[in-house]
Amino acid sequence: MEVQCPQCGASVNVIEGQTFLTCEYCSSAVYIDKSQVVFHYMLEPTIDQPNAEASLKRWMAGSKTVKGLDKEAQVTGTEFIYFPIWYFKIKQNGDEKIKVQPASPTPIPGIKELSIPAGDLRFYNENDAGNTAIQEPHVLYTSAVEWLVNEGVDISTVTLSALVHIPLYIFQYNFKENNYSAAVDGSSSEVMVSEFPSKSEMPYLIVGGGATILFFLEGMLLGFPEVLVAYLVTALIVIIAAVLVAERV
Repeated sequence: MEVQCPQCGASVNVIEGQTFLTCEYCSSAVYIDKSQVVFHYMLEPTIDQPNAEASLKRWMAGSKTVKGLDKEAQVTGTEFIYFPIWYFKIKQNGDEKIKVQPASPTPIPGIKELSIPAGDLRFYNENDAGNTAIQEPHVLYTSAVEWLVNEGVDISTVTLSALVHIPLYIFQYNFKENNYSAAVDGSSSEVMVSEFPSKSEMPYLIVGGGATILFFLEGMLLGFPEVLVAYLVTALIVIIAAVLVAERV
């Protein structure tokens, strides 16, 4: 069987069942999907596991998570993988855009929004063969194209289609006897999570609701300039209450 190289157009011999190969004429790495022959790239990690865990800890200490998560959470497992994505370069109105679609089912959110630096891509090579960290794609190219169409993309504007394997550190951690997972992009240090111990909104709602009621009652019952003094005192109390809630939640 022969396929056409997407780079130089040469005919390349393919053994039945072969999915990854290198063009013998231009050395381009290609991936053979059931419906399409596309480029095959690898994205190398720029951070190691300790730095990826440090990124996770910084995220845990952020404003969205419950207080003390970065200190109390225990990392129970770590896995490094090269996750497959469909990578499309699109030219529209003189501007170049990148669209990304997972090439394998995943619970990890944020994959589609990842920034893939084209300058850091390299062709898949013989040294990658047998690397168990490289996950096989399970979403067909045609399904990814259908997703593009549903996003309103004109297929004729696609200038590059590729299968790209991106580096991800998958962390499992335990917090208050509950298990969670998080992924850290090995090229950008971005943290992606689906479920995590978040701050409770109820204390903030109580403070905000109480402040609204107090301001309303003061405006109804007091005249000028007493109402201004009452507003200032109430505002100070609300600020102190908000700070206390933020420190404890």
